[in-house]
Amino acid sequence: MLMLRIESCVSWIVVVIIFVLGILGVIVNGSVQPNTQKEFVLNTIGILSTLLVLPLALKLFLLNTTRSLRRMNHDEALDFYHVWSLVRLVIVTLCIAFNVVVYFMTLNMTGLLCAFIGVCITIYCLPTKQRITRYLDEVNNDLVNQ
Repeated sequence: MLMLRIESCVSWIVVVIIFVLGILGVIVNGSVQPNTQKEFVLNTIGILSTLLVLPLALKLFLLNTTRSLRRMNHDEALDFYHVWSLVRLVIVTLCIAFNVVVYFMTLNMTGLLCAFIGVCITIYCLPTKQRITRYLDEVNNDLVNQ
C-alpha cells in the first residue's frame, strides 16, 4: 500500500515537472499556430484519449482484478492488485502528460482541461489501506455468494 502511494506521488511529480518545463519554455509555448490543422489534430487526440483511454484504464483494472483475485490468497491478491494499479496509473499519467504538452504547444485550454480530468481520476484512484481491504473483501464475498 505504501508503494502504491509512492508511485502515485511520483506520477504527480512527473506531471508537475512537465508543467514546470512548459512554464519555463523548455516545451515551446505556442509552437502550434492557432486555428490550424495541427492544432485541431492535437486537441482531438487529447480529447479522445481523455474520453476513451481513461475509462478504458479504469475498466481494464476492474476486469482484471475482479476475475483474477478470486483464485488467489491474500498476499497474491495484494501483489496482483498492485500490478494492475500501477498499469492503470501509468496509462492515466501518460494521458495527463500528453494533454499538458498539448496545452503548452497550442496554448488552448482544451489540453489543460483534459489533463485536469486525468488528475481527478488519479485522486479518485488514490489507494488507501481501507479501500484495498474493502475491495478485496467485496471480491471474495462475491465469490462466496455465487
